[in-house]
Amino acid sequence: MKKRLLLSGGLIVLLALLAGGWLFSQTKPATKATPSKVTTAKATVKQVKKPAYQPLTTKALSHDRDLTYSSIIYYSIKHTKIQRWQEVADFKLGWQLEVYPNGTATKCLVWPDQNIKDDAKQLAPNWFKLSGQTVKYHSFIVHSFRKDMTVTVTLSQIVKQLNADHAATKVRQMPGHLTVVHHKTAS
Repeated sequence: MKKRLLLSGGLIVLLALLAGGWLFSQTKPATKATPSKVTTAKATVKQVKKPAYQPLTTKALSHDRDLTYSSIIYYSIKHTKIQRWQEVADFKLGWQLEVYPNGTATKCLVWPDQNIKDDAKQLAPNWFKLSGQTVKYHSFIVHSFRKDMTVTVTLSQIVKQLNADHAATKVRQMPGHLTVVHHKTAS
């Protein structure tokens, strides 16, 4: 009798556990509904697309002179092997360009700091000459009587390299740190 009572009690406990488990499983879908709503919200966020990376083009440079200057400066800092071009590598200070047109070519002196004053312009600056699609970088060698160091590239080569660097976004931000001073004649 004791065995039967024990067996009956165990059976009742087992049935109670099964019934509790069943009830628990019936209430669980209601709690699953909340995470699916969160998932839906996340899916909505994923559908908002970031603007795609827009590479530079020579056509864009031909329509925006400041973008052209920025591309030329960026290339000079990152890809010419002329050490003095590192003097203008501070992207926060920016640059001041003195532009001297001369027929079909343009000579541009590149000073570090977009707000540089004339009394701070003691040493000959780096400069480049833009003639059609050709850019010739020049750098005066300090304490030397030798000719300027030079590198010649085309705007197409510059655009190709900047796109390979994925630098278009950075270059498009540079005109905000660029001051251009136009002169009437070449020097």
